[in-house]
Amino acid sequence: MIGDLNLMESKYPDKMSVGEAGTSLDGREIMEVILGNQESSNHILIQASIHGREYLNTILAMKQLEDILKNFENGSYRGVSYEKLFDNVCFHILPMTNPDGVTISQSGPDGIRDFFLRKQLEKCYHNDLEHGEGESSREEYWRRWKANARGVDLNRNFDSGWKEYQSVNYPSSDHYKGEKPESEPEVQAILRLAEEYPIVCTISYHSSGEVVYWDYGSSGSVLEADRKLADLVSELTGYPKESSVQSEQDAAGCSDYFVLECGIPSVTIENGSGECPLSMEEFASIWGSNALLWPALAVLGGTDFVRR
Repeated sequence: MIGDLNLMESKYPDKMSVGEAGTSLDGREIMEVILGNQESSNHILIQASIHGREYLNTILAMKQLEDILKNFENGSYRGVSYEKLFDNVCFHILPMTNPDGVTISQSGPDGIRDFFLRKQLEKCYHNDLEHGEGESSREEYWRRWKANARGVDLNRNFDSGWKEYQSVNYPSSDHYKGEKPESEPEVQAILRLAEEYPIVCTISYHSSGEVVYWDYGSSGSVLEADRKLADLVSELTGYPKESSVQSEQDAAGCSDYFVLECGIPSVTIENGSGECPLSMEEFASIWGSNALLWPALAVLGGTDFVRR
C-alpha cells in the first residue's frame, strides 16, 4: 500500500499528497492521502480498515483514489469535470487506519515486531478462550482479529457514549473499549485531522452487510444533513439505509462521535456480504457499488450542505 501511494504521488504530484496522520503502537505509519483543494472550506474525511480483518476496504479506497487520478483531466460526474469538482472540496483519506490490526489478521502475532505487544496478544487469545469469546483454532482466531495491537477495538474507543458502553472488560480481539476514551494512537490520528481541517462529513468503510448505517441519535439540522448524506450514499451504493439507533448498534464509534459530539454528518458503509476477512471474489461487486461515490461526495461536499 505504501509503495503504491508513493508511486501515485510521484506520478500525480500536483493532484495528491501523502503524509502520516500518526503512528501505530508497533511503529507502522497511518497514511493520509490529501486529494483536492486544501484551500477549500469543505473537507471530507474517509477512513477504512479501522477493524483489522476488514482490510478489503483498503483495496477499495486505493482503487477509488487511483481511478480519480487516472481520470482527473478527462473525467466528469453528471456533467461536471473532475477538475472542477475537486477544486471545490478536499478529501482526507486514511486507507488503512489500523495497520497493526490488518497485520495481525493477515500474519498473526508473528507480524508484530514489539515483544511486549506479542505477549499482550497471546494474553488476549487465552482470555478470549476462557470467556468463550475466541475461536478454538489459533489460525482462525487471528484471521478474524478486529482490534489494534493491544486488544482495543478502535471503533469502541471514541468519546461518545464510551462510559455507558458495556464492553468486555479485558483486552480482546473484539469489543474492548480501552482503559479510557481516545486512548489509542489510531483514534488520535483521526481526531487530529478533524481538529486541523474544516470537516463537513465523514465516511467510515466497514464490512460486512451491504448496508448504510446513519441516524446516530442527532436531531434538527444535523439529523437532516445526516439524512441527506445517507440518502446519497444509499442511492450510489444500492445499499439500504439502516438507523443505528433503531438497530441498537454499539456506541463509542467513529460515526457516533462525529455526529453527536461534533455535529458533523457521518455514515458507516458496510461493504460485502460474507464473513470477514472477505474473499477477493467479492471485490468486483463492492467496486461496482462504490465506484462513483467520491465524485458524488465531491458534489455534495462542495455545496455547503452542512452549514448551519
